[in-house]
Amino acid sequence: MSSLRLFPWIVGSAAASSGFLTSHSQVKSFPWTASTRSFNQALHDAFPGGHSVTSFTESRPGLDVSTGAFVGWVENDLLGGADPFGAHGGRVPLPWPQGSEYDDDQVGVGHYVAYSRRQLCFIVAKSLTGATTDGYANGLQRFLEKRAGSCYPRTGDFGRGLVVLLEACYADPALVDGGQGPLLVVAKASGAPAVGQVWAEAHAPLTRAGLRVCQYDDGAAPLGGGLELVPSEGCQQPSAGAPGKDFMTGGLAGQATQDISAAFLGGYVFGNACGLGGGQDERLMTYMPEVAALTFFLSQHWQFPQLRQPAWILGARMLFSGLDGTGRFNDPPVPRADSPITSDVQNVELGGATYGVSSSRPFVAFQSENQGFFSWNSRFVETPLARRNKLPSQREVSPSSWYAFDKQVRAWYRSIALTSYHMAVRPAMKALVRSVGTGPWLAGLWWGDSQLGFLAVWLGQAIAASTWGDAVAPLPVDFYMYSACSGS
Repeated sequence: MSSLRLFPWIVGSAAASSGFLTSHSQVKSFPWTASTRSFNQALHDAFPGGHSVTSFTESRPGLDVSTGAFVGWVENDLLGGADPFGAHGGRVPLPWPQGSEYDDDQVGVGHYVAYSRRQLCFIVAKSLTGATTDGYANGLQRFLEKRAGSCYPRTGDFGRGLVVLLEACYADPALVDGGQGPLLVVAKASGAPAVGQVWAEAHAPLTRAGLRVCQYDDGAAPLGGGLELVPSEGCQQPSAGAPGKDFMTGGLAGQATQDISAAFLGGYVFGNACGLGGGQDERLMTYMPEVAALTFFLSQHWQFPQLRQPAWILGARMLFSGLDGTGRFNDPPVPRADSPITSDVQNVELGGATYGVSSSRPFVAFQSENQGFFSWNSRFVETPLARRNKLPSQREVSPSSWYAFDKQVRAWYRSIALTSYHMAVRPAMKALVRSVGTGPWLAGLWWGDSQLGFLAVWLGQAIAASTWGDAVAPLPVDFYMYSACSGS
């Protein structure tokens, strides 16, 4: 049967696509070095006690989910079959930013890059087997091989997450016979506008933000005042032993997960962690392994080889269950058998052509501009005050201050405004993103005032909304509230 009948989202130029796309005018391609271990050995290193291959609900019919069959597919089909980079002579193409476009990674300011699902799985399999790109010190292979204490990330939760990603690729009917499958798109924001430029746009009413709230196990009485609530599909309370539904677990169609990042995606895991730990940023790298693979592969920075913010990643999926905003139920990560493989793939326009992109979990990462605003040396005095929103410097308003409130509004506006991103990706973003889910942005481990953080989100979203359309609330923001004692 024709793949066009099986997968109606493979249309137009997508059917013959070589996968890789970018807005950059300059591209460099790199060959792979030889592997240092078999995939069977890599699997054993990640799961020394044995592992059952995930049986996905949407697996291709009749799939053999034995370990031997899975290993055979990776080694003989994915790595040993038709090269997904054959159109590039078997070399991996990478965007090559020039001048002021360069931002410590390969996706220049205001640009985008896309790889097919098969290409990303190929990169992951190569990296797990110890191969790297000759002439480009990609961060993925370096991260997996970077010793952190007594372990390596490839032998911990990060490595196990990437193995489960390969299991999803094995199950994917769109990757049969060398199929490239849907695209994953990484888009970087353009440079930060002047604060005055943002305020010049601040003529919209706050209702444009489409604010909706969810009190997620916050221990407080229900809020009144006519506040609109997040729809029930995206706001359900946790039980004693399992998460409910929030912007981290997913559940609300088209709701983007906002990663409250550092200056780079993934947090401070490089050389410091092999598994779960740290904050939301670090945990998402395990639960969304496609995000992790792209984040590290697209940088060769010497210290933090990770994608810089603000950035959207379209087409990634949440392949594990257990992670919510409280962080109480996330260890160990449990593969989601009901992870979407084909059912959430949607036709979108990218650069004037039509491609399939997974729609279940759009991902956007950016930071508030207040990291390190008080000295670590004074943490025993200032941190207790900051936790209670009682540190005076949390409410800095001086225009000369780099962490003042107006800078936080600008950070939110810049990261969400559709006009911050390359024109070619805007139709795809509008088609895939229906709302933005977020939690205590500015606060948490950055120690900002949580109430001012909420206000910055509300103002920034209202100003950015007009770039998404003319509706009353073209892109709602779903704000989740957690208990100070819940781990959020």
